[in-house]
Amino acid sequence: MNNKLHLWISASVTSVLLACSTLSVAAAEKANASGTWKWSFTMQDGTAVETTLKLQQDGEKLSGTISRRDGTEAAIEMGKVAGEEVSFQVTRERDGQKFVMKYQGKLSGDTLKGTTSFERDGETRSRDWEARRAGPGATGTWKWTITAQDGTVRESTLKLKQEGDKLTGAMVRRDGTETAIEDGKAKDGEVSFTVTRERNGQKFTAKYQGKLSGNVLKGTISSERDGQTNSREWEAKREVASAAGNWKWTLSIPNGQTFDVSLKLKQEGDKLSGVVVRGENETPIQEGQIKDGAISFQVIRERDGQKFVSKYAGKLSGDSIKGKITSNWGGEERTFDWDASRIKE
Repeated sequence: MNNKLHLWISASVTSVLLACSTLSVAAAEKANASGTWKWSFTMQDGTAVETTLKLQQDGEKLSGTISRRDGTEAAIEMGKVAGEEVSFQVTRERDGQKFVMKYQGKLSGDTLKGTTSFERDGETRSRDWEARRAGPGATGTWKWTITAQDGTVRESTLKLKQEGDKLTGAMVRRDGTETAIEDGKAKDGEVSFTVTRERNGQKFTAKYQGKLSGNVLKGTISSERDGQTNSREWEAKREVASAAGNWKWTLSIPNGQTFDVSLKLKQEGDKLSGVVVRGENETPIQEGQIKDGAISFQVIRERDGQKFVSKYAGKLSGDSIKGKITSNWGGEERTFDWDASRIKE
């Protein structure tokens, strides 16, 4: 083999390997199993059981919990994400015996599809498994800006509601009027719909296509004008409810005493930081999170060498947070109602 041919073959092989490596990395970066997943199956006696799986992905590692039929949760084990392949197992115990359920699935957008296998009476059994990621999907209010030919920058607003694979909603004009979208679809993170407008007796149709990634919709808008099809890039961002600000509520304890409590919150993406204030004492919050309007954090206080933990969980709705506080303050775990109002400056 001459040197030129050898070099050409080596370069070709290297290019193929690099391409495959790039595709593998891209697939690994794209796949994200984090979130709450739900599916149902029918038992032999005809009982329908709904299962909830909560996953957290960190690189290729996967952790989380899966619901039991009695309402409790079991931790998953050996969780792993390799490209778009997801696997983990769950150990359950019944009548003094342990059973291991092995889950394997392929991630595609907001769908996990695969098989569950387990051993019973010395025989391996399996069944199909298809879970859907719970969440708002494309539902929400979306905004983006468009620069006209004359340099004018206009903000566009879109209201969407997703039910299954069906998408409905309206495009909001600058004067506040709304135009309903048509042929709306949303499946596996792919969103599409059309908007028809009329001007000077003529109808103009704009076709929207985009890929949903968290609170971002990115794709293209194509429209016909003067017999020509024009296309431009489209990137819209979902309006996200913010918990940032100052909050207050009154805490009532079993002996009848009440305390005025306030909370100062800062929000960066899904992360919350801040302090809980009682009197002149400020205590930092820990593990603060907000996702789809659900807020959670905890506060740890120390007295006489003992640590006391108060866990907060609530739902954000405008200027209100309602939920529960679970605390072992005083040595006994108790749960209190939590109804906080945002302090308007």
